[in-house]
Amino acid sequence: MVKRFEDRDLASDALVALRRGPRRFTLPNGATVQLPKAAVDGLIEMLEAVAEGDAATVVRTPREVSTQQAATVLRVSRPTVVKLIDDGVLPSRKVGSHRRIKLADVLAYRDDMVVRRRAALDQMSRDAEALGLYD
Repeated sequence: MVKRFEDRDLASDALVALRRGPRRFTLPNGATVQLPKAAVDGLIEMLEAVAEGDAATVVRTPREVSTQQAATVLRVSRPTVVKLIDDGVLPSRKVGSHRRIKLADVLAYRDDMVVRRRAALDQMSRDAEALGLYD
């Protein structure tokens, strides 16, 4: 338990220093490096978790996904993703005989799909109310 409190204190101190100053670090060999903003943001998030006593894990996010991975994200079948690609709804590229889709495009499509579903449900509710189905 002592180690855990020590880790929390170290993480809190590191957060203060990281938020205060430039994103440059001096390595043990004397070389200075500057971290990219995305790396610093991830480091801050990890340090916040440790400072609060939570576990922290780094998960890499691929830039591109397979049709099966896209289907999992969208909660549809793989053939549905292939159809979306064939219809020009989701852009993709071929790697050999396999299709690769930018994860950003899959997530944007998913977000758009949520907005369209919500609008359709709102319209259905208005129609049902207009027809007096809630009376």
